[in-house]
Amino acid sequence: MATNKTILPQLPPDVPAQKTYFYINNPRTRQFPEQELIDLDRAGYTVVLNRVAVDNVPPFVPAAERMELNALLRRIAPEDALVVLDLSSLGCNARDVLWTLMQCRKAKIAVRCVELGGAELTRRPEPPATRTLRAIIRMETATRSERSTSSLKTARANGRPTGRPASLSRTDQERIVRFLGKGLSVSEVARRFGTSRQTVMRVRAAATLHPKDG
Repeated sequence: MATNKTILPQLPPDVPAQKTYFYINNPRTRQFPEQELIDLDRAGYTVVLNRVAVDNVPPFVPAAERMELNALLRRIAPEDALVVLDLSSLGCNARDVLWTLMQCRKAKIAVRCVELGGAELTRRPEPPATRTLRAIIRMETATRSERSTSSLKTARANGRPTGRPASLSRTDQERIVRFLGKGLSVSEVARRFGTSRQTVMRVRAAATLHPKDG
C-alpha cells in the first residue's frame, strides 16, 4: 500500500495516472548517473530507465542548447510529467528556467522539481516557486535598468560619449541567430535574452547582411 502513494508525490487523488519522465544534467561527469537516480528514488519516484534523459553540459548552457532535454520534451505527451532534481536542470538562469516551464505548460506537461519539494511548477494557479521566479526576473530587469540609467548619468556628468553600445555580446548574438534558425520566434528569443524584439531583429538583419564565411 505504501508503495502506490510514492509513484507521484503530492498528486491529488483525482489526477489520472501519468507517465513520468526524468531529466538529469550532470556537468561533472559522463558516467552513469547512479547517485542522481538514488536521489530520485529517495524522493519517492519509481524511475523507469528508458524514461531518463541525461545531459553533461555546463550550467551556463541555455535549455534550448541541451540536446537530451529537448529530445525528451519532444517525446513527452500531454498530461505526462517531467521530474528534475533541481531548477538548474531547466535552464541557465531564472529567465531561462521560466521560459522552459512556460513551454511545458503550453505542451500540458507537468514539471516537478525535487529541490522544491515536488510541487507541480506548471499548474494554475502558479505555485509560490514559479511566482518567485517571476519576481526575481522583475528584480533583475529593474536592477539592470537602474544600473544603465546611473551609468548614463555618470558618463554625461564626466563628459564621456553616451552613444548606445552593443547590448549583447558576440556570443549572445551568435546564439540568437542559432535560436532563430531553430524556429524560435523573435518574442521568445527576446524574452530568453532579456532584451527587446527590436534588438533581436537587428541581430537577425545583421546576420543576414553579413553571414559568416562557411
